[in-house]
Amino acid sequence: MIMDVLESALQLKCCLRDTHRKRLEILADSKVMILQEVNEPFLNMAVSKAATLLGAYDVNITDNLVWEQDYMGRIFSYMADAIFVATRTHMCVQRFAEQSSVPVLCMRSRTHASIQALSTIMSIIEEFGSLRNLNFAYCGSPHPVLNSYLLLCPMLGANIRFKCCCQKCPVSPLLFKASEDIASQTHTGLKECSSKEQVLKDADVIIAGPSNVKKVDEFKLRVTDIESHTKCKWLFFHTIPRGSEVSDNLFHHENSRTFDAFENFQYIAAALMCYVIKDHKF
Repeated sequence: MIMDVLESALQLKCCLRDTHRKRLEILADSKVMILQEVNEPFLNMAVSKAATLLGAYDVNITDNLVWEQDYMGRIFSYMADAIFVATRTHMCVQRFAEQSSVPVLCMRSRTHASIQALSTIMSIIEEFGSLRNLNFAYCGSPHPVLNSYLLLCPMLGANIRFKCCCQKCPVSPLLFKASEDIASQTHTGLKECSSKEQVLKDADVIIAGPSNVKKVDEFKLRVTDIESHTKCKWLFFHTIPRGSEVSDNLFHHENSRTFDAFENFQYIAAALMCYVIKDHKF
């Protein structure tokens, strides 16, 4: 399914580079629900834009839902053809989906940030053609998107190193063990690093985590840091929000693809919608 969605999103972007004031009728008269426990404006707009582009209607509900109630998914699914969810936890999404009679997709949870990770990977495929044998480097505070990369990189043939904590406060991502299992099956590399130098060594893709005012020095990145540790063609992405841990020169560097990845949110959301509602690929 992952490559189906990525290939579909890439094809849609190829056919429709500018989506402003465009409307297809692939999902005409469908209803897409955006159900948020916490407001995620970028994801919210991406899903809403995708729904409009495909001819569907969207409704946005932001509420402190009582996810434990065993009827929530069933009731909401009476009134929508697909439900995109953003929540602080993840198990509740699984329970909600089990109750629902329509597809439920997790935009963001404590465990995953699938749309953001897939959008970044889409940008990388646009540059490199595939992920196979690429070296990923994640440097920054723990974030759900790191969990998504930890699963997607070994699935798609890439190696990943990461530094998401300091030596005084060691922490491993929630899905580290799952990533280890996949990496052993696909013979890809996975390493938790203790220094910036280790994580950047021979990196093709560098991803900075979200700003953390308490750890600016710990995760500080500059162009010189990257170029002194890799001789490869490299790309840079920022998870956002950005703080002073990333220099202006790096954030706006010609190798930075942060804005490309965020533009791809709408294409990934559209590909997901078509896939789960109508089994349609572009």
